[in-house]
Amino acid sequence: MNHDFRLLKAEEIDVRVGQVSKGRASLLLYKDARCDMAILDEVYDGRWQRDHKEVKGNMYAGVGVWDPELMQWIWRWDCGTESYTEKEKGEASDAFKRACVNLGIGRELYTAPPIWVDAETEADGKTQKLKDKFQFSGCRVSSISYSKDRKISGLDIVDKKGKNIFHFGKKSAAKKDELPPEATSHDTSRNTNVGVITTAQANEIRDLAERANVSTTVICKRYGECVNIESMPAVYYEGCIKKLKATINSKENKE
Repeated sequence: MNHDFRLLKAEEIDVRVGQVSKGRASLLLYKDARCDMAILDEVYDGRWQRDHKEVKGNMYAGVGVWDPELMQWIWRWDCGTESYTEKEKGEASDAFKRACVNLGIGRELYTAPPIWVDAETEADGKTQKLKDKFQFSGCRVSSISYSKDRKISGLDIVDKKGKNIFHFGKKSAAKKDELPPEATSHDTSRNTNVGVITTAQANEIRDLAERANVSTTVICKRYGECVNIESMPAVYYEGCIKKLKATINSKENKE
């Protein structure tokens, strides 16, 4: 029996905050139980069922689909975790969603790239938290594309106002005459298909920006009109670092 379900559409994917670190937050993609049930109805036209049982204090959910070739029910099970609100209901729903993933629904979400975006944060003991816990409320996937092997190849996420805050996938190479002066100070002939900077380079820029007292929003706007530091085209890296270090040196000399 072929369990290759169709790939999820952008409007079927939800976004929530995963981790928070200084000046940024990670976003996670997920689907809800209503999405799973809709796809099961779409594929099996009601010829599916669900079951729940408790095993050693843990809630398990099973999803059964009818196989007309084998003339029997095919089941997939998984365990859920408690939610912050309704304990038992949340655990049962989570178990159901996990069982659907085992069946094949939404498995492509596990191929998503690391999604880090700029955020307003503050200290919370030894960790960081969002200054506004609703900062990313209303975020949604505006577009998504997949490769032939069912992996995410393109992804855009927008905030509640429709502003793009994350982009993943191919970008057109920047034209030399559109680069700021700092970016044209080194050879760009080898960057005809510009990639983005590495995580280590992004962290370096963040550290220097903090020392220079320069907003990352200003940096993103000046260097490539990128939506966040992580999506800065690599061609801008050297110029950005050079400018930030010059700003820091000037600041220290004045002091």
